[in-house]
Amino acid sequence: MVVAQGIADACLLSRNGIVRCRIDGAARQVEVLGEFLPGENIRSILPDPLHPGRMYACSTTEVYRSDDGGLTWQWLPAGGLTYREFWTMAIHPTRPDELYIGTLPAAVFVSEDGGKSFRELSGLRELPDYPRWTFPPPPHDSHPRVITLYAPAPDEIMVGIEEGGVVVSRDRGLTWSDMSGPPDPSALPSAPNPTGLLPYEPSSHIEGRVHRDLHWLVRDPARPARVFATTGRGTYRTDDNGQHWKRLEYGIGGGYAVPIAMHPDRPERLFVGAAEQGPTAWKGPKGPRTGPFTASRYSRDTSEQVGGAHAWVLRTDDAGETWQKLDNGIPAGYPYMISGLAIDPGNPDAAFATYTDGSVFASTDAGSSWTKLMQGPPETFGVIFF
Repeated sequence: MVVAQGIADACLLSRNGIVRCRIDGAARQVEVLGEFLPGENIRSILPDPLHPGRMYACSTTEVYRSDDGGLTWQWLPAGGLTYREFWTMAIHPTRPDELYIGTLPAAVFVSEDGGKSFRELSGLRELPDYPRWTFPPPPHDSHPRVITLYAPAPDEIMVGIEEGGVVVSRDRGLTWSDMSGPPDPSALPSAPNPTGLLPYEPSSHIEGRVHRDLHWLVRDPARPARVFATTGRGTYRTDDNGQHWKRLEYGIGGGYAVPIAMHPDRPERLFVGAAEQGPTAWKGPKGPRTGPFTASRYSRDTSEQVGGAHAWVLRTDDAGETWQKLDNGIPAGYPYMISGLAIDPGNPDAAFATYTDGSVFASTDAGSSWTKLMQGPPETFGVIFF
């Protein structure tokens, strides 16, 4: 809901609820309209493309709906969600009231009544590699990290599994196939580990495959077979619907990448938030469980030893062939991780970035220069514009 040129409505996602804002990127001003759902660790906030003013949010355990642009929220019963640790959510772009939730352990659920009830798309469990999907902290339970839907192919559901790779259904979740690239026995652990008693088996980059530590997926609307994926081993691109993947080099150590944003009119222009170090090195509070932007407090904390995440915002204007580190007004090699990247739908040259320490930055020139807009909640995990 764009209010005027250069002014947009936004929500910040945090470990302690939602901050509803109105942001004037050009004037570098932020009006906080309210803070909502205190105590909820927010995983996703999404506007409903078919109901103006309606938004859905999910925390780690609950689902909510707003019908007034995020100014008030209603709890939804979400019956049928047999697993109550949520990691991601998606809204169907063409079918009203159709929502998807990804849970830990790895499962995808669909609602066809606006979040009141859900049913599992159990065909996901029939994938041959499903038992070998993993996750670093015990008990090594994998989970969908991102669910991507595509309006021209309304029956297709693409899911990024952390850690399992990319899978897709083209029949509304009845059957599934792997689209992580050529099969390779070393891509996943050598044996299933349902109890988490076996040691975690890491995986390196494998030529032609996307790394299994999947974080985000975006699709090029002009070239549907082209998909970009951010992973714990960098950013990847496929140009043939996942038959082969190419690792996109940007030269910052491990290249651990999480958020990605695509310019709506120039899909070859993308922004990526990446770090030289992995989550155990990121500066900031640790939770009892590993989350999208926090390591467990029971993991070894290396932040002081290595100096934090060393996080960068990167931009490519040629679909990932070359990259530019952005450091004009935005932190360079920051110890806190980048938790959100977004483009204002009313002004595609306006880009926004959040960090896990609550810092919010804005650019009005496609990332060439940045200004700090505000200091948000101390554990800010993303930003959404609508």
